[in-house]
Order: sequence, then C-alpha cells, then structure tokens
Amino acid sequence: MLSLLIFIFTTEKDLSADESSIMANKRNKCPIFFVHGMGGWSSEEMAGYRYWGGIYDIERILDKEGYHVYITNVGALSSNWDRAIELYYQIKGGQVDYGVEHCEKFGHIQKPEGKYYDHPLYPQWDSNHPIHLIGHSMGGQTIRMLSAMLSGKDPKFQNVLRDENSNLFNPGDGWIKSITTLSTPHDGNTLCSIIDDPVALAGLIFGIAGTTIEQTPISEFYNFDLEQWNLKMEENESLEDYLKRVMDTIGDTKDICLWDLSIEGAKELNKTVNLKKMDQNTYYFSYATGETFQEPLTGYNLPKISMNPTLYVPSIILGSFSMETEDILIDSTWWENDGIVNTISMGGPTLGCNDEIHFRCGDPRRDVWNYMGKVEWDHFDIIGQSWILPHKTEEVKAFYLQLLQLLSQLE
Repeated sequence: MLSLLIFIFTTEKDLSADESSIMANKRNKCPIFFVHGMGGWSSEEMAGYRYWGGIYDIERILDKEGYHVYITNVGALSSNWDRAIELYYQIKGGQVDYGVEHCEKFGHIQKPEGKYYDHPLYPQWDSNHPIHLIGHSMGGQTIRMLSAMLSGKDPKFQNVLRDENSNLFNPGDGWIKSITTLSTPHDGNTLCSIIDDPVALAGLIFGIAGTTIEQTPISEFYNFDLEQWNLKMEENESLEDYLKRVMDTIGDTKDICLWDLSIEGAKELNKTVNLKKMDQNTYYFSYATGETFQEPLTGYNLPKISMNPTLYVPSIILGSFSMETEDILIDSTWWENDGIVNTISMGGPTLGCNDEIHFRCGDPRRDVWNYMGKVEWDHFDIIGQSWILPHKTEEVKAFYLQLLQLLSQLE
C-alpha cells in the first residue's frame, strides 16, 4: 500500500515534492468528463464491462472521493468532427446538429432522430461554469476538436454550435478549465497505415472486452452510434457484415475515425486544431504510455511480457514499421508503442503545427502542452482494463485520484 502513495507507476521523471503533497482545499470544483477513444462504449453497454475501469467502476470510485465525474459516449467509428458535436450536445443539451456545410460535404444526416439530449449531463455549462475534459486515445483528439469549435478562432469552426434556443453562436473561450489526453495519437498512428481493415481493428477491441467478433447478436450490448449515416445494425446481422456495410457506405470518405487517426489525417487536423486555435485560457496535459523494449539484434521494439497478450501482434507490427513520404518520415523513433499507438505521438501535436510540448516541472502553464511523462503501461492498462496483472487495477485507481487532485488545484 505504501507504493500507492508515492506514485507507484514508472514515469520518465520522479514525482516532485509539490505534486506529492496535495492541498486539502480544492481551488476549483469543476466537473470532470471522460471521453472514450475509437471503438469505445457507454457504461450501459458491453454487459457491464466498463470502458473506464473494466470490471471496476472508475466513475463510482472517483465520485466517492468527492469529484463530480461524468462518463460520456460518442460515435465509436465516427470522425472527430462528429464526435465533438455529439459531445457538446450530450453535455449542454439539445438536438445534435452536425452543420449544413459538413453534412453537404460528406452526405450524411444533419439532425438525426434519436440524437436529442433532453436530459443533458451539465446544462449550465458555459464560461462561468467551465469543465475538465479527459480523453483516452482518439478521445484526446475529440476534446481538442471541441475546444477549437468553442473558441471559433478558425473560420471553419465559427457558427457551428447552437445555443439553448437552437440559434447558431460562437461560445468563445473559458468553457474548458483543462484538457488531459491519455495515450492519444496526436500525430497519428502508424497502425492505421498498416491495418486499414475496421473488421480486424474491431476484433482487437472486442477481444479486450472478453467477447468475439462472431458473437451475435452484438447489437444487444453495443451501439456504434452511426445514426447520422442511417447505419443501424440489422437484427441478427453479424459484426463482420455490419462493419463491411459501414465501410461500403463511408469507408472512402474522410469523415471517419480511420482517417483522423492516420498520420496524414492527424497532420491535417493539427493545422486547424492546435494551441493557437483552441482556448488559450485552458490548461493542456498529456500522458504517454509504452510497454515495449528494444531487441538488441534487430533494434526493433517488442512487447514486454506484462503487456496484454491480445496486443502482442499489433505491438510487434508497430515496433518495426517504417515509412517515408514527401514530408513525413516514420523511422525507429516511432517504434516504441503501447500495443495500439506509437508513444512518440502522445506528447502533443507537432505535425502540421508548432505546438510547444514541455516536460512538466513546477506549476503547469497554459500556453504549452504540459507533458506529464510516460507510464509503463499498455493502451488499455491506463483505462483500467488490466486483467493480466490485477495489481495494475490498484495502480490505475491511484493514477486517477492523483490526476484529479492535480486538476482540482488549477486556478
């Protein structure tokens, strides 16, 4: 138990004395919203197996400690634009509206039925009632996108959101106290350049949750939330057939997660979603994960034995993949990974933008990414889905308690 009190997971730096001593009184009591990555699910899905915690309930654990925590749910395969829009209305309330220009460009429904939130999570949300956002994996890109939409500093993000009277408006800055990204591929993920088959990726995701891609009817415990494309699973339709139908419909567009998560897609996103275009009053934090080692003979990165075995194959692929285009070089610096994402991509966005990433020491800054270091975990350990080494679950609890203590101390 003593180890849990001294930041028991391994990072690239030691915990400072200031961080380890938490003030008794919180400086802010802003609510905290958790946003899942690609393939994620709500607390009511997956037969009780939680995205945030696995067989445990991170939301309940943090609530008991006095934090106001909310678990959100956005499109599992949707683009960051669509996910950010859904996140806004889920928190604030109202009819999801993806925007006229966006829907005309990509050809999907602007205001899908069934996407109206009449019981929003935090309807008072505004610049006087800011929130903390924590995103895992693609969820980190999604909350960055939402920040850019709220700020409206780039023309493409102006007059996109609607107020409580359904009128277009530009919220401006001050709505988000902090953004924290966990294992987020800010500069993209080479896995999307290698495996562009959503069926294979879905099989990996469901394997983590203890089910299989052949299990039917999957619609009874999982919802892809693709109403904007009118893509609902048919009765007794297999997951494989459904995903093939999804790709036949939207696979060639850029309005899908696989594009946003690719190296090229992330670079394009970073051009308009960066610190200059987002809320400059917000604190930005990033955590990286990695659980590989460099094999001495080849120099390739291989998974450590402590990594979830279902991630061994993608980890090995990531650990040796190289690519060179006109303006992007993927070399050995990209080989360290957490089984799903390249570790180098997690500190903050660099491709297509000039965001500064500073290793955090002392008080956090608002004008940079405060990089909190690398945790020696795999991609699913950091969200509590640790079934190989049960002690990691206790470490995850300590991790989130410390993270929320840090956020509550922000001015």
